[in-house]
Amino acid sequence: MTKYILGIDIGTSGTKAMLLTTTGEVIAQKKDTYGFATPHPGWAEAKAEDWLNAVTSLIRTLSAHVDDDDIVGIGIDGLYGGSGIPVNEMGEAIGPALIWMDRRATKETEQVKKEVAAADLMETTANLADPYYGYTKLMWLKKHRPELYQTTKTFLPPESYVIAKLTGQTSINYSAAGNLGGVYDINHGTWSKAMADRLGLDIDKLPQTFVTSTEPAGYVLESWAERLGLKAGTPVFNTGVDVGPATVGTGVLAPGKVTVALGTSMNAALVTKEPARDKDLIVWPYAYKPAEYFYNFAGANTAGAIIAWFVEEFANEFSKETGPAELDVLSQQVPAGSNGLLVLPYFMGERSPLWDSTVRGTIFGLSLKTTRAEVYNAFQEAIAYSVRQSIEQFGTEIGDTITLVGGVSASSKMVQLIADVTGKTVLTTESGGEANLGSAILAGIGLDLVDPADVSQWIKIDQQVSPNPELRATYDAYFKMYKKAYNDIKDFYHEFSMVNASQSLS
Repeated sequence: MTKYILGIDIGTSGTKAMLLTTTGEVIAQKKDTYGFATPHPGWAEAKAEDWLNAVTSLIRTLSAHVDDDDIVGIGIDGLYGGSGIPVNEMGEAIGPALIWMDRRATKETEQVKKEVAAADLMETTANLADPYYGYTKLMWLKKHRPELYQTTKTFLPPESYVIAKLTGQTSINYSAAGNLGGVYDINHGTWSKAMADRLGLDIDKLPQTFVTSTEPAGYVLESWAERLGLKAGTPVFNTGVDVGPATVGTGVLAPGKVTVALGTSMNAALVTKEPARDKDLIVWPYAYKPAEYFYNFAGANTAGAIIAWFVEEFANEFSKETGPAELDVLSQQVPAGSNGLLVLPYFMGERSPLWDSTVRGTIFGLSLKTTRAEVYNAFQEAIAYSVRQSIEQFGTEIGDTITLVGGVSASSKMVQLIADVTGKTVLTTESGGEANLGSAILAGIGLDLVDPADVSQWIKIDQQVSPNPELRATYDAYFKMYKKAYNDIKDFYHEFSMVNASQSLS
């Protein structure tokens, strides 16, 4: 009798679900979309209800394809939820999550830098201080939303919140704990009370049950089972932060390969046996075998997000869904370098490797002859430059290929640009290497229904895109200017941010 697994990826702008057999055959898949709020520049908040509603709706839809008893497990991952969702004693959400994109905790970051030596933080957590990390966001909430902070029983990552609702069990994946930074001891795989005390944070407001991606985090409650078309007691696996399962979804179950996940944001990652400390990277335990492997990545806050913004603001004759493809066609003939345009894609500041909260998106080279297609092409080139800058953090021994996953990898023009700018051959997969596939694989391994040795058979490379050698010199020159532009303009934005801050207070 055929058995099935559900893989679910709670993303920044939508949730994707996939129903597969235990041999990797995709039966059905679907996506539900939603948004997030940006009430002030540099702020980004998301609602727990959006995540729960999307997940439950998708489960109901996909479970209708098969008998209830034949779905044997569910793997659920989520976007990096930053502060996490604040829940009260009843397990109800009492406020939004300050998600990964939120950069408001700048003063708290400076406070950390003054009170905790960078070397101590690096030794304990393998990470540093930045508004990206959840612990600085929690410090902000404690200072600026003290009543909310005190009322909160637990701050839960997106996947942990949804799993707690479906199973009644609270947990946190090791990857999500590591990505919180600051208070997670990566050497011992647990919270660091000593570091939490130094930062003024309450360790008991964080989930106390750590789980790997291949052990059940809970079992579907009877009250949910009938509503969702599932069997009560179906095991649910907490597979952690989405980019980890997305990398598993490309077949990476051991160190060595570079994977670039390109969606709302961009993450370029390398799995290693030891944390890659002191390289300006974000580091946490890997989604698979977290006691043995580490996930080290650099990335852009806004990749697909700036494409979506461009469509909404400057190409609104197209829908959000079709706009990027339409603009790909319109800009196909724009030459390398976009006729003298250069974009810095830092619309929400930037995380690793720049770690700069005040820099903002910038377009260089505009003239009265500039066209919309040229600007759009320059936006895409900026994403490719960001990918190149990120993978160069890993050093020179990363091979000649990178695997590209995520929704933006569906754009053949974008894939070719990344190959041309990085000089690497880019591989893409039929599935898109989505995190929901990786979550299904991890759940299958946890159920002893998927052999890790067979996972590579699930992954089918559908494109192998080589760089155009004729464009290498052009893109090398533009990439040099891309890095120079940031170095030349970063002090301006630091001063400009202070002017903006003083105006907002007046």
